[in-house]
Amino acid sequence: MTSKTEKQLIEQIIALKEIKPRKEWAVLLKSQILIEKRVEANVINQPEAKSVGILDILSSIFFQRKLAYSFAVVLLMILGAFGFAQNTVPGDLLFPVKKIAEQSQAALTGHTGIKQNVVFLNNRINDLVQVTREGKDNNVSSAINEIKANATELVKDLKDNPTSDSQTLKDIAVGLKTLATVSGTDLTNSPGIEDLYQTVVQQQIGELEKVTLTDGQKVTLEEIKNLYDQEKYTDALEEILLINQQ
Repeated sequence: MTSKTEKQLIEQIIALKEIKPRKEWAVLLKSQILIEKRVEANVINQPEAKSVGILDILSSIFFQRKLAYSFAVVLLMILGAFGFAQNTVPGDLLFPVKKIAEQSQAALTGHTGIKQNVVFLNNRINDLVQVTREGKDNNVSSAINEIKANATELVKDLKDNPTSDSQTLKDIAVGLKTLATVSGTDLTNSPGIEDLYQTVVQQQIGELEKVTLTDGQKVTLEEIKNLYDQEKYTDALEEILLINQQ
């Protein structure tokens, strides 16, 4: 009985020696061994963490302060440029900076679209007044070109979005009246300016027809219409300013 059992045990051991591992298991085991070796190699070759010393801290603080000082200098230069630009006129080197400042101010005050362009036009008219008053002949042509460009843009806005805001139309009329008083620069029939006169007078006539007028104002309105038909837009605008003051 015992010898038979021993014989069976020997046969089973021989059978176990013939068993081979599955290919998938062998590949998995090999990959696991390689990964462990790589991790060990990285740990061995990895340099020790450098301790942060007092010199490193001071260097960092100095760099941050240097950066802050540089930013402050640039900011002061920008603010200084904006300050100097406030007194410039078309044709001056820093005039574009003045226009940027005006656009920023208009955005902050909510003056957008037509109102913004009205402000810009009147600013350029005031520039022309300053140029002629101070005798800056070299800046006159630049100031006139700026006025024409702003007038053209304003006409486009008024035609695309007619406004019933009497104050806005009045501001345009006052600006054009100021422009007409600038000596040696008659822009009445200039492209953009004449279109602006016509557009403003046309829209003002439309607004006056919507309100209740006195008998005297009705007579003045008929005169304004006649002047408009004769293309005498500046005279018509003068009458409109008068009727608005009554």
